Amino acid sequence: MAAVHLPSGLVAQVSVSPSSSGMPGGALIQQLLGWLDQVALWGALASILVGAAVYGLSQNTGNYAGGYRGKQLALAGVVGACLAGLAPTVVNLLFHAAGG
Repeated sequence: MAAVHLPSGLVAQVSVSPSSSGMPGGALIQQLLGWLDQVALWGALASILVGAAVYGLSQNTGNYAGGYRGKQLALAGVVGACLAGLAPTVVNLLFHAAGG
């Protein structure tokens, strides 16, 4: 396997600074992302509430498989809420950690 060597002067000249200023539709995309995050949070809340209801009803009726499914739903809602809340922070953190 041959290695490709790039001159360091060529690589050092590349610079990127992302910005949405002046981008057509930038405000719309930002608004759509905000709405998507809100929908994700609503879905996570619904999952937690439905999971808790399924867990409670299943445990009271002796349906332990249903109780396990209720715990799965509730935990999935918690994970979904964490991911929806942390996603913008993680993207920005990784971008800055990579030298952006």
